[in-house]
Amino acid sequence: MLVSCADPAFRIHERLEKTLQQDLESMVAQIIKGSGKQNVLDTPYFVIKDLREFHGDTAKIYSAYAEVEFYYLKDIKVAEKRKFRYDANRHYWDRYFKELFYYSTEP
Repeated sequence: MLVSCADPAFRIHERLEKTLQQDLESMVAQIIKGSGKQNVLDTPYFVIKDLREFHGDTAKIYSAYAEVEFYYLKDIKVAEKRKFRYDANRHYWDRYFKELFYYSTEP
């Protein structure tokens, strides 16, 4: 019998949503701790800009990729972009890139 270590797509997506929500909560908590709740949007949110799944040999190490933008600051038009990859062996989303950027209009 052959057993696969790959997660079903719905499980990968569930784990991504959970990871993103935890990241957003952490970002908001840091802002509140540093400068107060008045500097946080009433409803902070994130937007998944790119989500790809990999198959075959490409997916042996990383089976998915996500690029996400987080919007949480109230009066400053700055958002945070984070990139994630899903580690197929350890079954978790690995954040490997983050940067702040200015935007003119929200998505």
